[in-house]
Amino acid sequence: MENLSEGTPQIIDSSSSSFLEQLLRHSSDAAIVVHPKYGVTYASPAIADVLGISPDAFLGRMAAEWIHSDDVASMLEHRSAAEQSGHAGPIIIRGLHEDHTWRYFEAEWWRPDDSNFADGTILHFRDVSQRERARAEAARSEARLGALLLEASDVVMVIGKDGQQLSYVSPSIERVMGWSTELASELTWRQVIHPDHLQRWIDAVTSVAEDPEGRRQIELKGLHKDGTWRWLDASILNRFEDPLIEGIILHFHDVTPRHLAEQELARRSLHDSLTALPNRVLFVDRLESALNRSQRSGGLVALLYCDLDRFKNVNDTIGHGGADLLLCEVARRMEVAIRAGDSLARLHGDEFVVCAEEIDSWEEAQILANRLRRDLAKPFIHDGREIHLTTTIGIAISSKDNPYSASDLLENADAAMFVAKKGGRDRIAFYNEEVRSRELSELAIRDEIRGAIENDQLVLHYQPIYDLTSGALLGTEALVRWQHPVRGLLYPGDFIPVAEESGLIVALGSWVIESAMRQANVWGFGTARQAKMWINFSALQLERIQIVDEITELLSRFAIPSRAIGIEITETALIDAQPEIDTRLRILRYLGYSIAIDDFGTGYSSLLYLRRYSADTLKIDRAFVSGLGVSRDDTAIVSSLRGLAAMLELRVVAEGVETQDQLQALRAMGCESASGYLLAKPADASVITQLLDEPLELIRSHS
Repeated sequence: MENLSEGTPQIIDSSSSSFLEQLLRHSSDAAIVVHPKYGVTYASPAIADVLGISPDAFLGRMAAEWIHSDDVASMLEHRSAAEQSGHAGPIIIRGLHEDHTWRYFEAEWWRPDDSNFADGTILHFRDVSQRERARAEAARSEARLGALLLEASDVVMVIGKDGQQLSYVSPSIERVMGWSTELASELTWRQVIHPDHLQRWIDAVTSVAEDPEGRRQIELKGLHKDGTWRWLDASILNRFEDPLIEGIILHFHDVTPRHLAEQELARRSLHDSLTALPNRVLFVDRLESALNRSQRSGGLVALLYCDLDRFKNVNDTIGHGGADLLLCEVARRMEVAIRAGDSLARLHGDEFVVCAEEIDSWEEAQILANRLRRDLAKPFIHDGREIHLTTTIGIAISSKDNPYSASDLLENADAAMFVAKKGGRDRIAFYNEEVRSRELSELAIRDEIRGAIENDQLVLHYQPIYDLTSGALLGTEALVRWQHPVRGLLYPGDFIPVAEESGLIVALGSWVIESAMRQANVWGFGTARQAKMWINFSALQLERIQIVDEITELLSRFAIPSRAIGIEITETALIDAQPEIDTRLRILRYLGYSIAIDDFGTGYSSLLYLRRYSADTLKIDRAFVSGLGVSRDDTAIVSSLRGLAAMLELRVVAEGVETQDQLQALRAMGCESASGYLLAKPADASVITQLLDEPLELIRSHS
């Protein structure tokens, strides 16, 4: 490009009529005259509108100053062409606007005829930025559309008026369905649409074709090139009136994953996620169908309610993961043991049910139950160790003469299973009139317990606990009684089991806790007297997240320290307890409460519970105490427990002391404290008040 600094530009006289005529004739927008050496020697008034700069300020500019560097070469080439031929262009160039933005211009070069301008060339140009941007966007859109049609999850087709011939198939057909566009155009609907859906498809296309505004949405199966059927979600639109289309637009996408997910969701909603067995919903549906068939055929339907004995204990031993694997193996064994046509389901936890349809007799149901027990009693192998299980089964039967609904049959079999459990586990029990009578009796007791709590029929008696060296009263155990308006004074064994099974133990237990703490306050336990009130807790109470706050609030209300309260929970209750109890008891122990494991030695894993629950007291069950001096085994057991407690720095309370021999044996072993009828019988608060500060003479006299 020539350098403007080589000389002074020769400015053209704009008043020249020949120049103005030439310029007006060949320029539609802006016009400039460019000298090869001096740059712009003339700029028309339109420059101000087109480039945002006054014409005078534009004089002397060279191409490189306002033309995009990528377009300068083309500009010079066209100028040279114009100088030779008289005209060159139009071309699209980019020029720099005064606002520092690049604009698109359509430009043409002209060689003036007038000899006065032999050294200059006219360039006139117009701003076409908007048109070029629109054209570029259209090109980008077309490119995007092509890419989308190739990669999109939707396939687009255009069907002719005959409803068969395809006038267009998007390239995405190959990616989505495996067919090339050419091959897809040659296939018929009958070849690619599932036979079950073909007529529905034909009807849909026909109805859309007959309606100028027709539109349908359907789902159907289409054939993939790999031979598999895919679920397709298809939209069909009538566009015959559109001159660019003149057909029916079909676009569809593969929704097979969604269908598979829905099928899996439906399966999961009806099947146990762990064992893949039917769950309660599906089982009840099958049971109802079996019961309906039995009413027509006259056959029997037996329901077997199977519960794995002490499975929580196994869970604690091998962990949740191992227990889950074990439950899956249990399910597989049960599937093999039942008859063809029987239905097996897992209700929850370690409870399974079997519906045995068309059995001939009660004996046949018992044979099936025994086969299940036998197969499940065979050792299971986990991590190289043998695990042994036993199973308790309750059986209920529905017949044409004595029919039951599905829910009643489940309840009956469940009730029979509980009867079998109470009889010692690893047993079979049938639902009969005796079970029914017991069930009704327990229902009546359940209703009466609610009334007993509401009507103040419950009372507390207190069992004194004595120091076996000094005879001093160390504390009392709160024991609930029910002053029944008809049956008289009832003891815990008459109503506590029903309260625990029904969940009423929570309300009943809350009454006991509050009443016992109130009495501890009256007696000055933990303040005026260094004695402790022991309160029995059930596993259900300790599973409640509110229990710690409730106990703390009662302590505050009655103004007694936590050291005045001892919490007792039986070892057998801990066997089936939920993991939350660990946390609750640890918190209570941290807050200063004493923790005692009651009936110690009668459960399954005593040492495990000592470690887990941070107990500070062992209460030796009366079953062992009663054998002291009589049974060598019982004496050895109590002595061992006393020694164990000493090593673990735990206090010991021996319960159920009824004879002098038992008392002396305990003292000889170094047992610190005891309770029992020999020392003092449980009594109401007025009687115990008289004993609080009087050491027991029976103990003192033998010290």
